[in-house]
Amino acid sequence: MSNTQSFLVIVAAVLLTATSGLAQHKYYTRTVRRLAREHDEPGCVLVSGRGKSRFRGAIVVLVLRKHDEQIRAAAVMEGASVLARFKDRPDWVGLSTRNPLPGCSPRLEAAVADARSRVPGLHRSVQGQAMRSVALKRGDRNVKADH
Repeated sequence: MSNTQSFLVIVAAVLLTATSGLAQHKYYTRTVRRLAREHDEPGCVLVSGRGKSRFRGAIVVLVLRKHDEQIRAAAVMEGASVLARFKDRPDWVGLSTRNPLPGCSPRLEAAVADARSRVPGLHRSVQGQAMRSVALKRGDRNVKADH
């Protein structure tokens, strides 16, 4: 393969990566706007969070009642590529984010904890608590939580 061909392959790969990243960002924005439009109620707040692992990640977008952190709507995206899509989680509606949610992977637990830490006006460290619970499930007893 000549230098020109190698250069063109690299440029094509960079353009494909940039285009797919932009498409993923627009998809995230549309999902957030849809949830915000559908749940524009007094006392509710829209938050998002992410959880990462070595190869895969999770993003959660939640509409919560601010005073008790009860879920009004939830959308979850888990995956390793820009082809991952949000899935609505109607089974979470009515549940509190303070309690364990059904069907959560460790990445998803971390994403929910990250979203809870972003609720405006609440001063606490839920991120450290969630990361400690994930580490304890994996058997790492040396992790310290923020209290």
